[in-house]
Amino acid sequence: MIPALFANSPVPLLKQVAKFAERRQDVLAGNIANIDTPGYRQRDLPVAKFQQALQAALSRRNAPPSPGLEIGALMNPLNPTGASLTEAELFPESLFQAEIPRQQDHITFQDANNRSVESQFLEMTQNSLLQQFALEVMRNQFDQLQTVISERV
Repeated sequence: MIPALFANSPVPLLKQVAKFAERRQDVLAGNIANIDTPGYRQRDLPVAKFQQALQAALSRRNAPPSPGLEIGALMNPLNPTGASLTEAELFPESLFQAEIPRQQDHITFQDANNRSVESQFLEMTQNSLLQQFALEVMRNQFDQLQTVISERV
């Protein structure tokens, strides 16, 4: 009953956004910690791929339900039989693993490091705001649910 309760709410997607932001914050902090390590290449999570996965999940969620499927099921375009996609299929673990970007816009120094403390702090600030936003919206969803359960107005 609980999964069906959240099927039409933004909570599962907000959970993925908060998870992504948390892991990205760790990677960005690691970049700053290794700023003076010779040969260290800054890493990041695949932000564009995560945004594409999030967009795909939203478009599947907003698609009209097919007959015979439970409300809120996410359809797999490769499986027209009606099997729903799980969170693990929509957001594979590879989206949450750090990688060295192929093209880096920073100067490479003599020690083969591509440090840019300013850009890392800027990315950390933006990422922190994204995480705070996701958690705040999720908290509001839970407050609404608590209000409904307690039958208050």
